[in-house]
Amino acid sequence: MSAIEEAFLVEMRHELRTPVNAILGYSELLLEEHGGSLTADARQDLERMIEAGHQLLRIVCESLDVVQHSGGDIVVHAARMRHALHTPLASVQGLAYLLIEEHQGTAICDDLRCIDAAAIRLAKVSDRLEHTYRERVREAQGGSRSAPSPAPPAATLEISDGHGISGGLVLVIDDEEINRDLLMRRLTHDGHVVMTAESGEAGLARAAHEDVDVILLDVLMPGLSGYEVLSTLKADAALREIPVLMISALDQTASVTRCIALGADDYLTKPFDPLVLRARVSSCLRKKRARNFELAYLRGVEKVTTAALAVEAGTFTPDALDEVGARVDPLGNLARLFQRMGVEVASRERRLRAQVEQLVIAIDEERKAAQVAEITESDYFQKLKARAKVLVARNAARTPSN
Repeated sequence: MSAIEEAFLVEMRHELRTPVNAILGYSELLLEEHGGSLTADARQDLERMIEAGHQLLRIVCESLDVVQHSGGDIVVHAARMRHALHTPLASVQGLAYLLIEEHQGTAICDDLRCIDAAAIRLAKVSDRLEHTYRERVREAQGGSRSAPSPAPPAATLEISDGHGISGGLVLVIDDEEINRDLLMRRLTHDGHVVMTAESGEAGLARAAHEDVDVILLDVLMPGLSGYEVLSTLKADAALREIPVLMISALDQTASVTRCIALGADDYLTKPFDPLVLRARVSSCLRKKRARNFELAYLRGVEKVTTAALAVEAGTFTPDALDEVGARVDPLGNLARLFQRMGVEVASRERRLRAQVEQLVIAIDEERKAAQVAEITESDYFQKLKARAKVLVARNAARTPSN
């Protein structure tokens, strides 16, 4: 297979699987969220829509796989694919129109319109496959190509009204609004708080300013691709510990291998199975929390080591180990032991210092007493003492008595 054909197939995988992902994702969400309030006929219509969505996915995957592995004229295969997609696409659109008409003004209409828009997009992509391929061939042969459309402006970041924080803080980076919306709703249902960014640049900025637990990252995006975003994340010391789950319409082994080599924790293809998504995100969360625990433990060990040096230097303060001492593991026990030991050492030092001061005072008093004794016991002092007695006696004799 030529480089032109390979590049074309990569592009078509993304272009074709993305709307199929939307059709399946919204259909399954509608059945899960509103199935209990719908009539039996409406539920059956949604189930038929899901079945048609899976048929669309099989046709896309099988058609592209035949071209990739068996070769042949891409134009011929594109025509066959367009023909094969016609019936399930008509089924999806017909069911969507029917349900929209029956449920005007209700909560499910917005999702049904998203399904219809995705079906229209898939039809347009399949209709222009032959023209797109011929255009690629002309470009490779020296023809010109119109300038690519500019990348979208920096993302407006959306934050969901997550149902509590029992899960994690998940950042979804994807340039497709439908994909962001589907992932946000799925993850919110699973108890996560979700932020979304519509470009790699905005996603990196968000990750740098939020305490993100897991990143879900698309591969093919305008501006920075998912590969470039992943590489930037893993090169940043402050961000490299965040688990990254790649979610892409690209199901090629080369793309999966490249992402894993760049440091991705997992790779999930669109359309994704909700149960698989839940399991992969949970796995990433467990990894992140285990790493957080490990880093906190290492910081605690460092604080205890610093405290030991401070005890030796006589500069220990017990509150320096309050945070580590709050732990309920052996490290916390060691920290509390150091706190008690530090307090006891400080108290003992104070007692010793007081005893030394008292000893110094006692030594000074004894020295003074010795000096006094030395003076009073000398011959000169004894003579002075005897003369003083004589003088006192004379004065007493001269004083007349009353």
